[in-house]
Amino acid sequence: MRKQRILPAVLAAALLLAAHTPSVRAELTAGTPAPDFTGKHVWINSAPLSLKKALRGKVVLVDFWEYTCINCIRTLPALKRIYSRYRPYGFEIIGVHAPEFDFAYRAENVAMGTKRQGISWPVVVDSDFSIWRSYDSNSWPNKFLIDSRGTIVRQHAGEGAYAELERQIRDEIRKANPRITFPATWTIPPDTDDFNPSRCGTVSEETYVGTARGSSWGGAIASAEGFQPGKTVLYSSMPRQVPRGFLAHGLWKNNPDDFEHARATPQPKDYVGLRYHGAEVYVVMNLRKGTAARVFVTRDGKPVLPSRRGIDVKTDTRGRTYIDVREGRMYYAIQGEDQGSHELRLSPTDAGVAINSFTFGNRCLKFDRL
Repeated sequence: MRKQRILPAVLAAALLLAAHTPSVRAELTAGTPAPDFTGKHVWINSAPLSLKKALRGKVVLVDFWEYTCINCIRTLPALKRIYSRYRPYGFEIIGVHAPEFDFAYRAENVAMGTKRQGISWPVVVDSDFSIWRSYDSNSWPNKFLIDSRGTIVRQHAGEGAYAELERQIRDEIRKANPRITFPATWTIPPDTDDFNPSRCGTVSEETYVGTARGSSWGGAIASAEGFQPGKTVLYSSMPRQVPRGFLAHGLWKNNPDDFEHARATPQPKDYVGLRYHGAEVYVVMNLRKGTAARVFVTRDGKPVLPSRRGIDVKTDTRGRTYIDVREGRMYYAIQGEDQGSHELRLSPTDAGVAINSFTFGNRCLKFDRL
């Protein structure tokens, strides 16, 4: 069970699915026949597949994921290793993309995310959550291993346990074909506890900026003007102390999924920011207007130090640090941070830049730099 984000993801799913499903239940368990991929969906990297036809007799891993989700992204190196090893032996991964933010419902955005992250296995775009509901999935990421007879034999929510997964995949492939042997050089990396705070450090809680999640449970707003759903608000008050949340300053539209910068003329004092602790900081942003925009980034009121810059942070001729936003996705803002408390601010230069969420990583969990 994922220790870092599993509960927020369950709640996010509940909020996101309120209009689609009457309840969020426990996942299907081992021994349950696996539901097939019914309904009209867009498929990426493959024609539509069925457990009863093209996948019949194969060992299949159904991976519920979301392309902006850092917990999902961090599973990719292990999944890619497993896929490259066992696909020739009758193994397949089906990535079921269930969106977390409104822009991730669009199949073209999922396709871009799939390509950028180097995912080669089939992906089905489950934007109506019909496959999600058929498995009673509750979180991102969430994995169901299906044997060659079409029965679920394993369910695991969250990151980790890759060695256990690989050993069970080997076992199921051998059950389907006892004559198969695997190369002796294929060692299985041991599982480690990458959420141990004494070894890996502590991190801030995931913080959602939009009014639907933020106002309900995903983080308070420190600005006294508060959340005002659907309204464009000039934030100018002194911040309050909040145990978990963010601060807005300037003109921002309160959307359910994000805060959208609403000032057409660049204003360097307009920002969304928060205090954080953790080795890494990731920000989900998107564009509601235009095709590209620059977002200046500061750490403790200054440009981000070279040793602290995530791979999406660049520097201009004046020494200012920034992120160019060209699509809705997760952007890597801070890396290699110390264990102190610091302030991050994001200042868009254009109207239409929308900030969705902040997530964090510790010293043991590193972003797969694709």
